[in-house]
Amino acid sequence: STNRSKIAKLLRYHSTKSGEEMTSLDDYVGRMDDKQPGIYYITGESKRSVETSPFLERLKKKGYEVLYMVDPIDEYAVQQLKEYDGKKLLSATKEGLDIEDDEDEKKAFEEARLRARDCASS
Repeated sequence: STNRSKIAKLLRYHSTKSGEEMTSLDDYVGRMDDKQPGIYYITGESKRSVETSPFLERLKKKGYEVLYMVDPIDEYAVQQLKEYDGKKLLSATKEGLDIEDDEDEKKAFEEARLRARDCASS
């Protein structure tokens, strides 16, 4: 467990705000809005595939940064880590993601979630 936090400090990811650079979890937490409930991430096969995900729209609209976890080990790592610096790691694609939305945003998110599920099962 002590090694887990030491290793977590070394992790680097691209994100919705990092451009071509990679960002650390410390830097991410430093940029977080006070009202942001946690560290958002999205997993996928490539940076390109996650950058265009409809799941990011709601979070970007709120000004929240989302980490791109595109390495196969990232999903395992995030399951082990669960939180960093007292902030929970939250999947941008998780059902029931707690973001205060208006009704149009909720409907668009649900449609995107269903499309993603249909693509995954075909």
